[in-house]
Amino acid sequence: MSGLFHRAEHLALARDNREREPVASALRLLERRDEDPLKAAHLAALRYQILADRSAAETAIEQLGSVDVAAGEIVDQARCKSLLGWLSVAAMLRQHANWQALETEIVPAYVAAVSNMTAAYDPLDELWQGATQLATGIVFGHESFRQMGASAYRKGVDHVIHPEGFLKGIVDVESIEPTYARQVSGACALVIMAEMATHAGLDLWSYDNRGVSPVTATTYLLYYYYYPEHWRWSDDLSPDDTAAVVAGEGAFIEMVNRRHPLRGVEQLLAEMRPMFCGYGGGLTTLTHGLAPPKKRRWRLL
Repeated sequence: MSGLFHRAEHLALARDNREREPVASALRLLERRDEDPLKAAHLAALRYQILADRSAAETAIEQLGSVDVAAGEIVDQARCKSLLGWLSVAAMLRQHANWQALETEIVPAYVAAVSNMTAAYDPLDELWQGATQLATGIVFGHESFRQMGASAYRKGVDHVIHPEGFLKGIVDVESIEPTYARQVSGACALVIMAEMATHAGLDLWSYDNRGVSPVTATTYLLYYYYYPEHWRWSDDLSPDDTAAVVAGEGAFIEMVNRRHPLRGVEQLLAEMRPMFCGYGGGLTTLTHGLAPPKKRRWRLL
């Protein structure tokens, strides 16, 4: 079984290491009954995938079917994140027996909602719109949405990520707060776009602009997680502030670290695991917390 952010082999690796950290603590999180409908549905769908819990699948399907996609225009990142989160739930239910009937019911609503997006003025909103377009294209097989999302990703890499790592037009703007949270959110949007595209046969991870990529943006925010007093885009950033931001939206860091091991990330992971964000990668400590074993090279003596 696969999802928007993971493939069957991610789940197989977790099952094979279920007694080993960090997988063991992540599996315990699946027992949680979250009050937030999106988080609860995501955990239920993932429980179905990794533990073959059919009652959890029924719960997730019921919650997905009850979402009013048409409620409000998709203008800003908050609306995009909600829609994207439900798309990630849908992606994990595609192999369930009831999926075909559910798909017939929900696809027109999601496609109409994304088609009617209002043009974003904030570069951060634009990134999240791109992520939502890409996810819609992947989950429902709409190539035009896939290409729109991929284009938004490439535009973000080319024009938003500064070579130092901060996100231009997102954090370096007067009167914009909270800037560290915006840095984390923008990096999250870019990383999950690259990851979901890879699982759909579209390689965005290899796209960079003279070496600048979402890894650059993630490395930048990681440094200031440890040294918030040096953050130059706003005053009075504290360790509690950065910890709260990363706890809420930093699950994507596991994805980056799996592909491009981050120097100095160990303390953050020790403090934050298991990392979970219903729209920003899912329970990534479970799906991405372990690197796959290296293939042994055989050679003749």
